[in-house]
Amino acid sequence: MTQKTPQEIEQTVREDMLLLKRIAEKDSASFQAFYRKYGGLLFTAISNVLNDHHDAEDVMQEVLVQTWNKAHLYEPRKGKPLTWLTTMARNRAIDRIRSKQRRSRLNDDFENENRPEQFEFEASSAEIMEVKERSRVVRRAVAKLTPDQREAIKLAYFQGLTQAEVAEQLHEPLGTVKARIRRGVNRLEGLVKPKLD
Repeated sequence: MTQKTPQEIEQTVREDMLLLKRIAEKDSASFQAFYRKYGGLLFTAISNVLNDHHDAEDVMQEVLVQTWNKAHLYEPRKGKPLTWLTTMARNRAIDRIRSKQRRSRLNDDFENENRPEQFEFEASSAEIMEVKERSRVVRRAVAKLTPDQREAIKLAYFQGLTQAEVAEQLHEPLGTVKARIRRGVNRLEGLVKPKLD
C-alpha cells in the first residue's frame, strides 16, 4: 500500500467532510458511499475492543444509526471525520462492555438474593404434609371471610399492595380498607389458630 501524500490526505479529509455534510442532510447515496469507504475499518475497530462477533455487529449497527442521526454534530475544528467516527465507534464498544458487566453484576446480585437457602437436610415428608395442611387451613379460613374482607386481604397479603394501594384499587376510603383488613385478620386468627395449635 503506497503512502499518501499530504495533499492526498487533505483531499480525503475534504471528501469525508462533504460526505458527513450530505449525510447530515439525509442524503442516502452519501451514506452508502461512506459505508463502502469506512464500514470495514469501523467494524475492525469495534471488533478489536469487543472480541465478540455478534456484539460487534450490534454495535456496528448502532454506530451506523448514530452516524445517520448525528452527522450534523461533527465539528471540523475538533479533528478529521475519520477520527470522529472511530472515536464514536470505540466509545460505543466500550459502553457495550460496561453495560454487559453491569447486567452480569445485577444478575449475580439477583441470583444471590433469590437463591433458596440450602439446608443441610431435606424436609421430611411429615414436614411437607404439615406445610400443606397449614396452607389448606388458611385457604379454607380465607374462603369464610366476607367477600369485602377476602378481597382486601388478598390484595394486601397475597399481592403485596400497601393499604393505600388497596384503597385506591377498590375505590374505597383508606379508613374503610384498614378496618376491613383488621377485622378480616382478626377473624382469620380466630378460624386458623385453634386448628393449627
